[in-house]
Amino acid sequence: MAKRILSFVLATLMMAVLLPALSLAAAEKVTVVMWHTLTDHHEQVLLKIIEDFNALQDAYEVVAQQQPYSEFDAKVMQATRNNAGPDFVSMFPSLAIQYITEGLLTDYAPYINDPDIGIPNFRDNISEGIFGEITQWGGGQIFIFPITLTGEVLFYNKTLFDELGLEAPQTWSDVEAYSKTIYAEKGIPGFGTDSITDTFQCLIKQAGSGYIDAANLVMDMDRDIAIEKLNWFADGVKAGYFRLVGEDMYFSNPFGSGAVASYIGSSAGVNYVFAAVGDSFEVGCVPIPQEGPVKYISSWGAGDVCFSKDEAKARGVYEFLKYFASVDVVLAWAEGFGSVPVYKDAVATERFRAFAEGNIAIKALAEELDLVGYLDAVLGADAVRNHIDEMVQLVALGVTDAETAFDNFVEACNNEIKK
Repeated sequence: MAKRILSFVLATLMMAVLLPALSLAAAEKVTVVMWHTLTDHHEQVLLKIIEDFNALQDAYEVVAQQQPYSEFDAKVMQATRNNAGPDFVSMFPSLAIQYITEGLLTDYAPYINDPDIGIPNFRDNISEGIFGEITQWGGGQIFIFPITLTGEVLFYNKTLFDELGLEAPQTWSDVEAYSKTIYAEKGIPGFGTDSITDTFQCLIKQAGSGYIDAANLVMDMDRDIAIEKLNWFADGVKAGYFRLVGEDMYFSNPFGSGAVASYIGSSAGVNYVFAAVGDSFEVGCVPIPQEGPVKYISSWGAGDVCFSKDEAKARGVYEFLKYFASVDVVLAWAEGFGSVPVYKDAVATERFRAFAEGNIAIKALAEELDLVGYLDAVLGADAVRNHIDEMVQLVALGVTDAETAFDNFVEACNNEIKK
């Protein structure tokens, strides 16, 4: 009898210990906070994905907090350093490097490679360029979790091109020749680009140039290639058959008004293009021109980074992003945001093919997916981009010559990345 009473007492004590823990786990989800700058329809798509994830499981509650776009990066940095920031946000590698250097980001690799909760086909399901970008810091670490990407495509006035007997540009030589013809026949520039920085990067990378030597923290651009491409673009601007974007900021409105016949812009801006064009002419869209020994387009694939060092919260961020990357969810996001999934299994679906067929920019970008490359993200890489923009404009506007501009550019960039 005494033995039975003792067993009952022990069992009761054990239940007293276990039940509160079990009740807590069932009653309280681990909250993970996401900061974002999305608005309008884009925000609604994100909130629906979060709502569905929260309803599907009992362990985590993702909370999205919209922040003003202005000074967002500075606000995230300040809050994170004060341990008062979000658990995760989306950012580009060139910004993530600041947090990586300070040891502020969580490595996703242990989760992705885990035999129980991991993603077995993660490596094979994304392109070489994208995988290289998110693992460029070595050690098998993955600090950026990719979801979808937008990117550059070439919009052109198909009605005008057809009238002049011109095909859609496929090479930079096509761009130059067609632009000269358009300028001669119609008196308008044939080509422009929203980002001369990204276009210059494409030109030199396709020609075989390096960019930044990340190991030695010095610029690694081939001087001859860089000067050739500087002059190629600047000569076109000076002669009138190429054009700088100037105060317009984006080429969609000049393109829509017929002031320029083609331009390189973001795939995500396709709706602005159609709004500007209206019924004036038929719009065509093709991948970025390729010419040279290297097939390359710039990566515009921002991914999500996790700041939380709390194991439960970090696991929650990973579980949400794993859900986000699943085929149906990532397709819903791609359709709502106007982007291309980085995951091959999603791109291969009939649903995505149907989406791409109805969106000329997405179709063009999807055709470029295997050509996505990346540039080494080191401290100062953002400043290098700014110096490229300045260099190209100085030469195109005739303020200085290409040789002088390039040498000054290299000196300024070396000072930036060696700080």
